[in-house]
Amino acid sequence: MVAAFVLALHFIAALYAFIRWKKAEGLAEGLLAVAFFVIIFAVGWTIATMLTNLLFTPDIVIRWYYGETSSFFLRTLRKEINRDTISLLMLTFGEVGFYYFYLRTEKRGG
Repeated sequence: MVAAFVLALHFIAALYAFIRWKKAEGLAEGLLAVAFFVIIFAVGWTIATMLTNLLFTPDIVIRWYYGETSSFFLRTLRKEINRDTISLLMLTFGEVGFYYFYLRTEKRGG
């Protein structure tokens, strides 16, 4: 569910980028903005997956999934949080920082 939510956020962000640049510059710029967004997403997810696989070795993952717990919250969390979800969350936080600095508009003083 977490991964689906993060992917839905990315779809909404791509749609926003398309609409924003289509209004400002035209259809070609809107499509170019979506293409840029997709490239950043694909490359970023690949890099985040590589980092996640390095940080969370199979031994750590096995201990996480098969450890004893009586907590309903931890059992639910185990179902939702895996290496793919962690890499998507890392990607999302990285993209938020990147797009904040890349797409912000600077106010020009007189």
